[in-house]
Amino acid sequence: MVEGKASKHEKAAAKKAKKAKAEQGKTKRAAAKRAGSKRTRRSYFPVDAPSVARAVEEGVLMSRTALTMATMNNIIIGAVRDKVDYNPEQIAEFVEAELHQLTLEQAGLAEHMKNLQLEFPPLPKKSRTIADYQWLTQRRVTYSALASELYRLQSDPEFIAEAVDASQKWAWSELARAIEGRLDVAADLRSSPDYAAERDERMRELREVDLQALADAKALDDAAG
Repeated sequence: MVEGKASKHEKAAAKKAKKAKAEQGKTKRAAAKRAGSKRTRRSYFPVDAPSVARAVEEGVLMSRTALTMATMNNIIIGAVRDKVDYNPEQIAEFVEAELHQLTLEQAGLAEHMKNLQLEFPPLPKKSRTIADYQWLTQRRVTYSALASELYRLQSDPEFIAEAVDASQKWAWSELARAIEGRLDVAADLRSSPDYAAERDERMRELREVDLQALADAKALDDAAG
């Protein structure tokens, strides 16, 4: 009687172990299937690396132009409106801050592409959704790569120095052109019968540009150069 009970208990234990082993095998097969599915999904959306590299190169050039224009405007406003002496170190800080902002913009675009991918996943039987997902993948990688490159340039002293120098040259060129334009207008007006009557207004406009401040800033820059 005892042996019968033991045999029955052993059979139940063996059956339970067999069931557990079967469940374990089922779990492993499901995990392998999911892993294979992930590999397959990734293979659907390869990234065109040369295209990304070209886009990053072009993006850096465009960002540099935008950076130079913003810095040039900052120099002009500082010299003309705020009467601030030209300070290369302060301009370098402005360049770094603007470059940081450009980096955040590209990182934000990459995050936006990622969110769109989560919101609109590809449907295997609909080629249009797969093509759209491929496009989003390419754009996300491109924006992310550009953000990484711009972030790296924030710590590149040579890039910062070149941006400061280019911005300073553009600023002096624009200021010189503005002053020459005003002088040309003044020369043309000398022959006008209203020249004397309008002299006070012209002098007021000319005083809006602090020529001495510009001359001092230019002298400091020439001495530094």
